[in-house]
Amino acid sequence: MLSAAVILTLLAASPASSYSFERSIENTFSGHLARRDTDELLNSTLWPAPAANGGKAWTKAFAKAKATVAQLTPEELFNLTVGLDGRCVGNTAPVPRFNIPEFCFGDGPAGVRDVEGVSQFPGELTTAATWDRDLMYRRNKAMGQEFYDQGIHIPLAPVTGGPLGRSPLEGRAWEGGFTDPYACGEASYQYVTALIDSGVASVSKHWVLYEQELNRNPHGLQNKNDSWPGGTQLPVSSNIDDKTMHEVYMWAFAEAIRAGTTHLMCSYNQINNTHSCSNAKSLNGLVKTELNFQGAIMSDWGAHWDTTPSMYNGMDMSMPGSQLDSLLGDFWGDMVEMINNGTVSEDVIREKVIRILTPYYHLGQDVKPLPDFIYNTIGPPYVNDTAGYRNVRKSGTADLIKEIGMSSVTLLKNTGGLPLKKPKHVAVLGNDATDNIYGANSCGATNSACLINNLNGTLTIGFGAGSAYSPYIVTPLDALKQRAFQDNTEIQAMVADSNSSTAEAAIATMLPLSDVAIVFVNRWYGRGMDAMSLDLTGDADFLVAQAVNYSSNVVVVIHATGVVNIEKWADHPNVTAIVAAYVPGQESGAGLVPVLYGDVSPSGKIPWTWGKSLDDYPPNGIVTDMVYAPQSNFTEGVFIDYRWYDKNNITPRYEFGFGLSYTTFEYSKLTISKKGSKDTTSIMDTAEPFVGWDGSNSLYDVLFTASVKITNTGNYTGSEVAQLYISIPEEGQPIRVLRGFDKVKDIKPGESQTATFAIRRKDVSAWSTVGQHWYVPNGTFTIYVGASSRILPLNTTWTP
Repeated sequence: MLSAAVILTLLAASPASSYSFERSIENTFSGHLARRDTDELLNSTLWPAPAANGGKAWTKAFAKAKATVAQLTPEELFNLTVGLDGRCVGNTAPVPRFNIPEFCFGDGPAGVRDVEGVSQFPGELTTAATWDRDLMYRRNKAMGQEFYDQGIHIPLAPVTGGPLGRSPLEGRAWEGGFTDPYACGEASYQYVTALIDSGVASVSKHWVLYEQELNRNPHGLQNKNDSWPGGTQLPVSSNIDDKTMHEVYMWAFAEAIRAGTTHLMCSYNQINNTHSCSNAKSLNGLVKTELNFQGAIMSDWGAHWDTTPSMYNGMDMSMPGSQLDSLLGDFWGDMVEMINNGTVSEDVIREKVIRILTPYYHLGQDVKPLPDFIYNTIGPPYVNDTAGYRNVRKSGTADLIKEIGMSSVTLLKNTGGLPLKKPKHVAVLGNDATDNIYGANSCGATNSACLINNLNGTLTIGFGAGSAYSPYIVTPLDALKQRAFQDNTEIQAMVADSNSSTAEAAIATMLPLSDVAIVFVNRWYGRGMDAMSLDLTGDADFLVAQAVNYSSNVVVVIHATGVVNIEKWADHPNVTAIVAAYVPGQESGAGLVPVLYGDVSPSGKIPWTWGKSLDDYPPNGIVTDMVYAPQSNFTEGVFIDYRWYDKNNITPRYEFGFGLSYTTFEYSKLTISKKGSKDTTSIMDTAEPFVGWDGSNSLYDVLFTASVKITNTGNYTGSEVAQLYISIPEEGQPIRVLRGFDKVKDIKPGESQTATFAIRRKDVSAWSTVGQHWYVPNGTFTIYVGASSRILPLNTTWTP
């Protein structure tokens, strides 16, 4: 176990019970750092890179990697640590004499990007809304198999709390999911184990505090402020204190490392005014020492700004290197010469390559080689060319995507609008109901080539590196028409989101003749673009306003990459139902329509707090200052999302974890079993220090188990997500924190099931900035269980 002397403080420590962000900023992490403080962050003498040992799961692979690396020349070492030109999003050169192939890196978190013959999976946001660990695992297992079959050794997935969703404006938050560190960690664990079980690597990203797109500034690229030429304005600095780093932003990465993630990706932003990929404290101190990470750390594409510091400070792979004509910098420089003239120790580079090859051998990719990757078979040149086409979709994948869609659909409001019961006449409004008029993949390799307008069709995925091509899209209108055929229903659709007299006239004609009007609206964001507001895209509010003028039964379906403002019409009596369907992937309508018609009762829960106004969230979430060194001070500390709302007694539109059903559930018989158990879930052990360590126990040992009886008291079979929150008796802690969830499925009317929650030592611990360890506070813990962060009918207590 590491002592406080080994794991040095991340900041000038103040007692955990009297934490002060202002004081910590003053001591160590001010916006204008003293040179000595910057030197400390960069100092590999203070924060040396620990030698890898393979951990408990990679012993054989580590020995094999070490033996191979001992025989590699400096040129071969270079080939494995620096990105080179190639067919993939990222590539390394092969080492033929050891049968080491060209490693192929590929986007991304929602499926294989840039090739045909693959599936477009629901985003991690959508999967989070299921609150179903089994679906999280199965999604990434199926996705990982497609990466493997397409010849991609290292998928650039999953998103592991970077971004976590500090601001609802963060354009890339849909690539992740939960805004809660515990829930994000539970999802990350499932995503990582699934990818590894499919035979490919997992890249947990983006380490760490990557919470905005504006001013992220990849090296070498012109940023949005023309007064700063490419590669000159510094990336935004995320300035944080030690307590918040450990209790919020590191949490999910610890779970990914426990699950055996093979790679981490360091992010574009600076951390306390030091580049993330050069920060010795962060990479050597936190990741490789405290979390005991045994794999390799790669830069995000263009996140590497220097040479020698990064070599010593924890980064192992420079990406994309010479690719893109070295636009983003070939940052290692002439490594071979630097090794030969003694500027860089050859041992430092060999250590990096051991970390690179160990996962490769552990995954068995050396004994079961992947097929060659065929890059980008999208577009007119390939229409009649089947030579480069490889279809890797499996027969059950579409059904899985549909299942995730059904399980994620979240019913936010229902005053009788749903479920639909064979209506005679249905009106459908909104371009979000139908196809992109230019084709499903017409917005390009990152789904971002189209301007954000009213004609992009139904939103199935966000844009950027996290997007994926769709082989087809089952639109909501497609699925509604199929159901109309079965039920002998008439459907009329107006799919032009145009605020015009023509559109208004069409609505005025259609809706009075319809039993129900279903209005589809969306909001679309992604990599490189934060939202300017929470407004819906285009004329969505106009459509809803017109609908409620002509119909007393309006159902609104929202496809969105994040929180949207619905205050103009959410409480209107003619809006009889509101449904969140997120970014559901290729089977969009197939997963939605069975829920609208009551074939399946909705069971999704929102994975973030749905506020009424941007002003209700913590301030300064996105720093827009166009200055040489933008500063983002995380002054809210541990109080993000629902924790902020609870602390400040703010009423949201819908609270974290909220979601309605067509049936009703009763919670009863909350019990606590104090019988603990040893940690059996850590595939790899971390070295996180905690009070009471005796060499045989773990921070992840189960201290007690809670259980609750859930009875279906309604008339529909349904599934329920039971959530457990804990009040930790320590000053500076949130009022409640999520520490468990369990989705009990398909409970028939009148029947009951039991939800269970295993509570680990870490779940009831706080981080000491003085002792540099986790500890269980003295006092009485209150345990709450219920249907959301604010619907908590049961509670009990536990004392250590």
